[in-house]
Amino acid sequence: MSFTQDIKEQISRIENQCNFCDVAELSALLKFSTGYQPGEVSVITENEDVANRFCYLFEKVFSKKIYFTNKNGVYKYQPDIDFFISQISVRLMLFDGNIDEVTGLDCCKRAYIRGAFLGGGSVSDPTLRYHLEFDIKHEGYAEQLLRVLEKSGFRAKKTYRKGRYIVYIKDYETIADVLGTTGAVNAVMEIYNASIQKDIRNTVNRRANCEFANIDKVAKTAAQQLSAIRKIQNSMTFEDLPETLKEIAILRINNPECSLKELGEMTNPPIGKSGVNHRLKRLIEIADKI
Repeated sequence: MSFTQDIKEQISRIENQCNFCDVAELSALLKFSTGYQPGEVSVITENEDVANRFCYLFEKVFSKKIYFTNKNGVYKYQPDIDFFISQISVRLMLFDGNIDEVTGLDCCKRAYIRGAFLGGGSVSDPTLRYHLEFDIKHEGYAEQLLRVLEKSGFRAKKTYRKGRYIVYIKDYETIADVLGTTGAVNAVMEIYNASIQKDIRNTVNRRANCEFANIDKVAKTAAQQLSAIRKIQNSMTFEDLPETLKEIAILRINNPECSLKELGEMTNPPIGKSGVNHRLKRLIEIADKI
């Protein structure tokens, strides 16, 4: 079962806080899952939990039992067109642009968002990427959802793709908050857990990259130092070097992988990193003049 299906299964069992919430959720659910043909209206979903939720809300709002047909996993309900026009569309305000009539209360806004997700929502697995979207046939319904989301404190964007309007969110915190609003508590926990794991991986990778960069830098510097020392050894000037420079040169040749600190601990008497660095730089300067 996909992440989206898990969420729909969970939120399809939530009890609304008031009768107005039932109307708000059913209104959104119908808008996002209904197709219109001349003289025909069809409510279609491929999710059995959504079909059952629709029947449950419909009976609560209209005191009328309805049933979906199931053909190869596609659930379909076709209301009588006269009943749809005279009762359903009016009660649920399907063609009224004033969305506030069905989402006046905060609990009703949450119910509307839940219905929208059940009807046309999907969310990516948070371990792969952060993306929540609502697939909508009509631009007016997309604008209504954007207003409800905005009034609920959520910022979303709208785009047009293959003849459909898409309202989407890519910020994981906002996605978690929107799903929390619908009642998908388990999904919220999964998103935050995925976020924590990604942060840990990114931190480890950054540190590893930094360590590799430092190792590479040390290796290049050591190679430069060894090249300079060998150049001096092949000339007549090595024996003329001060004892301190000859000492550090021999230590570097015998210990090419050691850090400046480690080389300093081998000198007699021991010296600090800055002292080792100064002596090795002097060797490079001498080699450059040869």
